[in-house]
Amino acid sequence: MMNGVKLWSTYLRQNRMPLWAFSVAVLGVIVSWPGVCPCPSECKCMDKSRLVECKNTNLTQIPWGIPPSTQNLLITGNNISLLRRSAFEGNGSGFFYLGTLSLPGNQIEGIEPSAFEGLANLSTLNLSGNALASIAADAFLGLCQLHSLSMNYALEPSVEDQLWPALHPSNLPSLTKLHVAGNYLTKLSEEAMSTGSLQLLDLRSNLLQSITKQTITLWQSHYKLKVYLSSNPWMCDCELRPVYWWVRNTSQIGDGQLLTCFGPSTLNGSILSQLRPEHLVCPEDTAASFVFLGIVLALIAATFVMVLYLNRRGLKRWARNFRYACHDQMDGYQYRYEQDPEPRLARVTAVI
Repeated sequence: MMNGVKLWSTYLRQNRMPLWAFSVAVLGVIVSWPGVCPCPSECKCMDKSRLVECKNTNLTQIPWGIPPSTQNLLITGNNISLLRRSAFEGNGSGFFYLGTLSLPGNQIEGIEPSAFEGLANLSTLNLSGNALASIAADAFLGLCQLHSLSMNYALEPSVEDQLWPALHPSNLPSLTKLHVAGNYLTKLSEEAMSTGSLQLLDLRSNLLQSITKQTITLWQSHYKLKVYLSSNPWMCDCELRPVYWWVRNTSQIGDGQLLTCFGPSTLNGSILSQLRPEHLVCPEDTAASFVFLGIVLALIAATFVMVLYLNRRGLKRWARNFRYACHDQMDGYQYRYEQDPEPRLARVTAVI
């Protein structure tokens, strides 16, 4: 460092630089030099790795005075219930070099608009293990270099409708990995996942029962995308046929062989990829089949009744002739009985 100051002093004499400009330059070098800036008392700073850790110190906000050279910031096990607007820009650090920000397990419940403003070079953000019930539509605004976002086991059921606008490609144009496993998601947003840069989408252990054909078509157009969908309560009926054929004909689903049916009850526990297409039947299809069968049987019965009605005279004549034939036959039996009432006894007498 002293050699650098001497070089600046020589340069100053040769170029007649004003003293005040030299002082500002030297001050900038000193401030930005690793290890010069103090570390917050609640944190642990490691100069060589540019890592700052703030663990289990009951913080309620981002601590003040984190060194501006920090590249990796880990804040976990605290009580930061709300990430306010410019929560990182206003603490005096600047964070120009920050590339990884991990905020798991801080009981974060809400993220205000532009909360991550000032983190222009951030590439990895981890918000897992929180209890987010409120996310502003432009909460991630300004994170143009963000490549990986993790929100596993971090979302309350009420935040689902707020999540997808916040993840719009206009807010996160460079996003390649999105982890939202272990939440309560029941639906997906085609618009939020329309960016062609997305390469990994983890949707495991949510509440998804089906996926629309339009969403699958969108995913298929992103040939680099890998999707994980296991441990969801899939409803294996006719609505799931697009997913069924997708699983059978693509390698985009990283855990396609693990997709298990939750319903209907007759298919509970069945592996989706091992079913046949005719197994995926909707209840209304079955009801329609019974209705159709009933209509066919009714038509057959009506035709039979109509035939009987049109041939009523012939049927009466046939019945009359049948009755007469039966009567004549009975008369013949009666006559033979009168002539030989005990034919078996007569044979016995003749033998004696």
